[in-house]
Amino acid sequence: MKKISIIAALAFLPIASFASENIQEQNKFNPRFFVEYGISLYSNSSTDYEIEGEKVGEADASAFNGGGIAYIGADFDGVQIGFAPEYSDSDTEEILALNVRAVVPFMDNDIQPYVMAELGFASMEYDDGSINFDDTAYAYGIGAGIKYNFNDNMNIKAGIEYQSMNFETNVNGYEYSVDTSGFKLTTSIGYRF
Repeated sequence: MKKISIIAALAFLPIASFASENIQEQNKFNPRFFVEYGISLYSNSSTDYEIEGEKVGEADASAFNGGGIAYIGADFDGVQIGFAPEYSDSDTEEILALNVRAVVPFMDNDIQPYVMAELGFASMEYDDGSINFDDTAYAYGIGAGIKYNFNDNMNIKAGIEYQSMNFETNVNGYEYSVDTSGFKLTTSIGYRF
């Protein structure tokens, strides 16, 4: 009887192993919540101002160690989809943006090159003393970088991103537009739960 029990147990071993691998494979596609925070190491952005389609001015807002970067959402085995709120403030502009961002890695290693795309809305309050307005516009961005996974939960990223927003409104009967775009070098640390 002992031999039959041992043979039966050995016979079920490959089935149990297959079931275990199958469960692990299914869990790969279960989303995990993640949070990420970082900073803009350097940003090279500019703003163009136009009235009735004619450029009337521009401003360079390049800076080292710019603002913070937050990103939260769901991680599908390395592919991240979530929300990336942004806020910037200057003497004349205050911009608040809420973007949906996707980060897609190329490889399944500890070191992963990735691409990023985002799309969302941005709200601007503008006041330069003579012209003031509030407007909402589409915002979009693309980027690429390198992600390093310390373990299954923690990672760091370094990348370059391009973002653009174009605000258009009517001020005193004139079409007025503010186009803000630029590149930034970023680094961040993330945690998957």
